[in-house]
This record gives sequence, C-alpha cells and structure tokens, in this order.
Amino acid sequence: MELKHLKLIKAIVDLGSISEASKTLFVTSSALSHQLNALESELGCTVFSRTKNK
Repeated sequence: MELKHLKLIKAIVDLGSISEASKTLFVTSSALSHQLNALESELGCTVFSRTKNK
C-alpha cells in the first residue's frame, strides 16, 4: 500500500464519492477508480461498496 492509496481512501470517505474525491486530488474519476481497483486487488478485499448514489 502506498501513501497515495491512503490519500484516496481519506478523500472518498471525507467527500462521499469518487467523483468529488477525484476533483480534490486533481485526477479523473476513471484514474481514481483504477487506483482503487488496484488497491483492492492488492489487499484481496473490497474497500468500498460502489453505488450510483452516496
């Protein structure tokens, strides 16, 4: 796990969505989602349940 992964988790928790977190972290939603998928693969578990709404 890298520091960027901890930052993305904190941003998603604080802001409530990948879309809002991506704006704060200055990356696209797609890039943030890919980073989250990579982290989940590394950990072997789901970090967030994804829904269309918060």
